[in-house]
Amino acid sequence: MPTAVKTGTRTSRDLPAGHSSRDHLNNRLFFRLFQAANIYETQAVRELGFSAVTGATLGALYRDPKGMLFSDLYAYLGVSRQNLDAVLKGLEKKGLVERVEAEDDRRKRMVCLTSAGIGAWKDLHTRSLEFFRQGTRGVSATEITDCIETLSRIARGLRAIGPD
Repeated sequence: MPTAVKTGTRTSRDLPAGHSSRDHLNNRLFFRLFQAANIYETQAVRELGFSAVTGATLGALYRDPKGMLFSDLYAYLGVSRQNLDAVLKGLEKKGLVERVEAEDDRRKRMVCLTSAGIGAWKDLHTRSLEFFRQGTRGVSATEITDCIETLSRIARGLRAIGPD
C-alpha cells in the first residue's frame, strides 16, 4: 500500500485553483474552531461530568436570580430552541432548574435555577476554573484577551450572514 510523503511543497489539493491564501487561512481557522470545540466538549464531559452547553446554561442562569426567559436564554447561548429544551429537560430531571410562568405574561416561561442548581453551578464553576487553567497553560493573558476579541468579532460576522 502506498504511503504519502510530505515534501514541504504545496500541491493543487492544498490550495485549489481560484482560491486565495485568505480562503485557505479562513478554512484552517474554522477547522481549528470546530476541532477545539469538539475537544472541549469531549474533555468537559469526561473531566467535569457536564456538557459545555449544560455548563453554559447553568452559568447563564446563575447570573440572574430571577431567571431568564427561555427565548432570551437560547439567544444568549447561541443554541437552537430544540437543543436548549433538551438540555433543560435533563436539568429539570436532576432538579437543577425549573420553568415557571413569567409574572407579566403567563404565555412566557422563565427558566430559574433551583437551590440544588445553585449548588451544582458553584461546584461546577470551581472545577471549571481549574479545567480552564489547564486548557490555557502556556497561553499568555494577552493572547487570551486577543483571542476573545477575535472570536467575538467572528461571532458578530457570522450573525450578520443572511439573506440580503
